[in-house]
Amino acid sequence: MKVITLITLFSFFLGSSFATESKKHHHEDTSKAMSLNDGKKWEVDPNMRKNMQAIHERLEKTKGLIKTNKIKQNDYSELSDVISTSAQSIAATCKMEPKADSTFHVILEDLFSLSESLKETKKTKDSIKHLTHALKKYSKYFNQNF
Repeated sequence: MKVITLITLFSFFLGSSFATESKKHHHEDTSKAMSLNDGKKWEVDPNMRKNMQAIHERLEKTKGLIKTNKIKQNDYSELSDVISTSAQSIAATCKMEPKADSTFHVILEDLFSLSESLKETKKTKDSIKHLTHALKKYSKYFNQNF
């Protein structure tokens, strides 16, 4: 877990271009890296539940602002901050078994990459779509629905 967390954080600090390339590569291997718990969703600890819920709530608020044309770049920055802080909190306290950990790290890598891309004005629209997809993917594998 610590090695994967360090690798993820390292890619996060290298910048969005490296994270984007890593994300593209990671999507190719998603079916290999992600798995259910003997056909069932993985359980979620309270910290993970709270932080993923925070990301989901902030995403929904941002989508609402987009629909009413009241969105500002600062709103995307705030979503980026929620994603980054929440993902770091989950990674720092992670105690999942290896298969659940590997599955979540596919999503965690997406979250760190999306956090960075939301800071770039030209990427915000696609980032919102990808974040929505990442949360759906999370709900497919983990016992928390949005």
